[in-house]
Amino acid sequence: MKIRLISGSVYVALLVGFYLLKIFISDLFFDALIWFFSIMGTFEMTRAMKEKITESEKCAVFFFAGACIPTTALLSEFVSLTVGALSAAICFFVLAVWLLSLLVARHEETTPENLGVAFLSAVYPTVLLTLLCLVNHFTGTKEAAKFAFNSNLAILFVFVISPVADSLAYVFGRLLKGKFPKKMAPVLSPNKTVVGGIGGLFGGIVGAAALYFIYGAVVLGGYERMALWLPVYLGIGLLSAAATAFGDLVESCIKRKAEIKDMGKIMPGHGGVLDRIDGTLFATVVICLAFAVVYAVL
Repeated sequence: MKIRLISGSVYVALLVGFYLLKIFISDLFFDALIWFFSIMGTFEMTRAMKEKITESEKCAVFFFAGACIPTTALLSEFVSLTVGALSAAICFFVLAVWLLSLLVARHEETTPENLGVAFLSAVYPTVLLTLLCLVNHFTGTKEAAKFAFNSNLAILFVFVISPVADSLAYVFGRLLKGKFPKKMAPVLSPNKTVVGGIGGLFGGIVGAAALYFIYGAVVLGGYERMALWLPVYLGIGLLSAAATAFGDLVESCIKRKAEIKDMGKIMPGHGGVLDRIDGTLFATVVICLAFAVVYAVL
């Protein structure tokens, strides 16, 4: 437990440090952290897949991880978010053509099953982290800017909601497991209970409410004029918590298929990078879509 707490504290300190660099210096600092997650996550995925992915496919997937996020970040920062998103799509298209060409160039060792694993190793985590990179450069409309509904808030949503949801899911599951033992996914994750899942949803709401009051007070000097935004915050929190739980199950399924306990050892007591950010990856999708909808409405 002591090692787990120390490891978790280092992770939180890392996030806070890069977040402050993002706010006070440049968004690109947080992009660098996202890039690190992508490289390490790709390494963990390709290692977990073992012989299910060939060396040629690994090269393609690592090239994609190495190129996609820096290209997206730089173009989003210095040109526009639209161009950044387009560059990400082009990178993925190049990856797809590269992998498919291996069916011809490396036909003896390449199978459709291997290609499927390679695509999975690219999507999880790099494609999902590319979304986080785009979120990191959100600016929004002038109306949204009045309420500081920008990338700073979006990043807070991502890295506050998921941990709070995870924590309350764990607390609810431990405290009420005896009274409500029904399993959420008995095959994929035997330790996860339905009541724990409900606790996670409640955690998403709690985390969103905390953000609403604290962010409003610190950034806007008060939250009275933000009254109409409370349902938006709570809705994002609830959906992000549900996505976090789904991400945990996806990670559990991958590890079960790969017959491993943890994706890595970089974070003692937690496992690998993917073990730490699994729920965060899918919460990012919800927050990206939610902010896009808000910007479209405003």
